[in-house]
Amino acid sequence: MSTHRQPDSSPIFIIGTERSGTNLLRLMLNAHSAIAVPHPPHIMKFFAPLVPLYGDLTRDRNFRTLIGDVCTMVELHPYPWEISPDRERVFREARGRDLISVYFAIYDQYLAWSGKRRWCCKSTFMIDHVGEILSHHPSARFIFMVRDGRDVAVSARESIFNHFHVYYSALRWQREQRLGLEWRARLPGEQIMLLKYEELLAAPEETVRRLCTFLGEEFEPQMLEYHRSREAQKSGSLSISWENTSRPVMRENREKFRTRLTRSEIFLFEAIAMGELRQLGYELTEPEAELVSRREELLRPRLSYRIAELLMSLRAEARHLLKDRNSLLRVKKILYMKYLRALRRVVPHS
Repeated sequence: MSTHRQPDSSPIFIIGTERSGTNLLRLMLNAHSAIAVPHPPHIMKFFAPLVPLYGDLTRDRNFRTLIGDVCTMVELHPYPWEISPDRERVFREARGRDLISVYFAIYDQYLAWSGKRRWCCKSTFMIDHVGEILSHHPSARFIFMVRDGRDVAVSARESIFNHFHVYYSALRWQREQRLGLEWRARLPGEQIMLLKYEELLAAPEETVRRLCTFLGEEFEPQMLEYHRSREAQKSGSLSISWENTSRPVMRENREKFRTRLTRSEIFLFEAIAMGELRQLGYELTEPEAELVSRREELLRPRLSYRIAELLMSLRAEARHLLKDRNSLLRVKKILYMKYLRALRRVVPHS
C-alpha cells in the first residue's frame, strides 16, 4: 500500500501584532511555489463590527449587499490586488451566510488566480477570529509571530497603520500576545507555531526550514531571495512603512528600543506588559519590583497620552501623504469605510 501523503491545502494564518516582521514573512512564504500570500485588505477587521447593520444574512438581498461592500473595499485596498473579486462567484461559493465565509471565498478566488495550492493570510488581526476560522477550517495552520514589544513600539511610530504612543502600543501588544499564548496552549503543536522575529533575523535559513517542516512543505531556496521578487519590489515602492521589504534580511534590526525610546517610555512599556515580555523570553531592563509598584498608576489613561498620540498621528500622516505612492488609495479606503458605517446605520437591513 502506498504511504504517499497528499499535499496539504489547508489555509495558513499569520497572527500576532503588526510591525512584528509579518510583511517579511509574507514575502518569504509567497516566494514558495505552493503558497499564495496576498497583501491583506483586513476584511474581518473592518467589517466584523458592521455585520449587524446588514440584517438577516440568510436573505439573499442582505447577503449580496454585504458581499458587494466587502468586494469594493478589497478593490480600494492601498496595496492593489491583481484581481477584482467576482461578486456572483462569492455569493455562489460562500460556505455559509456569514462574513468569514465571504472572506474565505475571496481568498479562494485569489488562490485560483495564483495557480498555487494553498493560501496564507497575513492579517494579524485574525488573532481575534481563530475560533471562527477553526469552525470552518479545522485543519488550518497558525504562525504566531512575535517580536519584542518594545521594538514593535519603535517601529509603530514610523508607520501610518498603528498606534503611536508607547502606552497604546504596549496595551495592544500585551492583549494580542495574551491571545496568541492562549491559543498556543489550547492547540496541538502541529497546528500552531511560535516564530520569533529575532530568530528569523539571526538564522534565516534554519528558521525558514523549520517553518516549512511545520507547514508540511519542502524548503525552497528562493524563499530567502524574496527581496528579488516582483512582489517585494512592489511592496517596497508603495509605502515607506513597507520599504524594508525590498531589502535582504536586516540581521541587526533588533533591540532598537534601547536607543530609540527614552528610559521613561521603556519603563512604561515594561510596567504594562512585563508578564508577556518575560513569558516570551524578553529580558526586562528595569527592576521588576519597581515596575510592579508603579504599574497601577501607569495603567491609568491620561489626557497627555491622547494628545501625544494625536500629534504623532498627524505628523506620520503628513509624512506618508508626501512620500507614499499609495496615499490616494489609502485615503479612498478610509473614506469609503466611513461612508459605509454612516450609510448602513441610516439605511439598516431587516
